[in-house]
Amino acid sequence: MVSAMAVSIKSPRVDALLEQLRQLTGRGVTEIVGDALELELQRQRYLSRRRRLSAELPALQEQAIKMAKPFHADSLYDEQGLPS
Repeated sequence: MVSAMAVSIKSPRVDALLEQLRQLTGRGVTEIVGDALELELQRQRYLSRRRRLSAELPALQEQAIKMAKPFHADSLYDEQGLPS
């Protein structure tokens, strides 16, 4: 269950950015902050997944090399040059 939490902006820079976005978009501060938080959450999930996959990649490559069967390009085509 998510509890309601009041947020107080204590940064003049952030407050000014919020005001600029509010004036440009006509949206309220809550909507602007909500959208920004959703975007940041998506970005962090993407980065987390990317780090995890990057860490798993060497093991996956090693496994693929072990499972790969050697073949010659000639075996892909018949005598007439058509795929076999």
